[in-house]
Amino acid sequence: MALAAGLFMAAIINRSLGPSLRGIYAEMQTWIGLFAVLFGMSMDTAIYHFANKAIYKADPKSKLITALLLSLICGLIGALALTFFVLVWPENVSAETVRYLWFLDGLLISTMVVSNLLVFLQAMGHLKYSAIIGLVQGILNVALIGYAYLVLFIDFQVILITLLIIQTVSFLMLIVKFKKDGFLEGRFLKGLAKRIVVAGVKQHLATVATFVYTKVNQLILFKYCGDSETGMFSVSLSAAFYLMFIPMTFQTILYPRVIHTSDDYEVTIRSLRLGFYSWGGIVVLMTFFAKPILYIYGGQNFLPAVTSFRILMIATWFLPLSSLVAPYCVKKGAFCAMAITAVVLGLISVALNLYLIPNFFGTGAALATASTCMIGFGISLILLRHLSKRNPFDFMKLRFS
Repeated sequence: MALAAGLFMAAIINRSLGPSLRGIYAEMQTWIGLFAVLFGMSMDTAIYHFANKAIYKADPKSKLITALLLSLICGLIGALALTFFVLVWPENVSAETVRYLWFLDGLLISTMVVSNLLVFLQAMGHLKYSAIIGLVQGILNVALIGYAYLVLFIDFQVILITLLIIQTVSFLMLIVKFKKDGFLEGRFLKGLAKRIVVAGVKQHLATVATFVYTKVNQLILFKYCGDSETGMFSVSLSAAFYLMFIPMTFQTILYPRVIHTSDDYEVTIRSLRLGFYSWGGIVVLMTFFAKPILYIYGGQNFLPAVTSFRILMIATWFLPLSSLVAPYCVKKGAFCAMAITAVVLGLISVALNLYLIPNFFGTGAALATASTCMIGFGISLILLRHLSKRNPFDFMKLRFS
């Protein structure tokens, strides 16, 4: 429901901004995401790993306080780095990014903190309350953006203030939950903080590289083709990734299921089988209805991006399948292997984008993304075989009992 509300909000924003301004908004979002990833130290993955109660006996309350303070520190450092970059090299960003820099800083910090706290909540098994927070976020999205669309007007400032309000409300809901359960009574553990940082550093290259091959293509496209072409591609990319809410929600549930139980490999294989066939069928259906989907999501102005959207459907099939292998790898602590894999994919993605975008524009960016996701799924199966010493291609056998 939260993602459906997000789709509704995105459709209003796309119609209000148009291709050119939507391209600038995509650039602003990408800069926030890039610095959040660079200075986030992959804490979300580390939090999932250290939430394992059987292996790590530390008090969950102290785990929370440690994760909260680390998130605040990383968020502040990331905001300072973004500010320094924009003020020292303003020629590398749009004028709107410079103008709304302080909003972007606030959004970067709040997003990093709230995201990590939500990960902790989910890792501890409180999925119902996490879903309630997501629902509230969706309702606020629709209410605030809908009001601005009907009564006022929508510009970058309205959008950024809305996002800040949503993050603030989410943070307050998390604090209320943790306060009620007595989790705020813990203490900061230096030893645990060091282990989280070390584990995060091992995974950090993987996180950065993953961001590179799924998002940085928008910055490359912005540089070579301008804001309008970037807006077209950004809408097709965000529409395609929004439609992945079914497998990505499944992955959210899969993390605690795999981390805290012994039948981790069997559950992973069954999840892959279900995702490969069931989600694959849905992807084919969405490819067929690409034009009406884009019309609903962006309006008439974004219909030229139908070809890019159809190509990106390949990415939306294989990227979630790779993510279903991630919980097993995280449980096994295979951070270095995941990092090497992601770095290889990042390099492949950058090379493909630099070659294809100047020649094929937005379609080239879509081809690069789809190709990288397919290669990434193949590598994830190799990694699964290495960690389990079993045949991962069992997922292709039609056993749904």
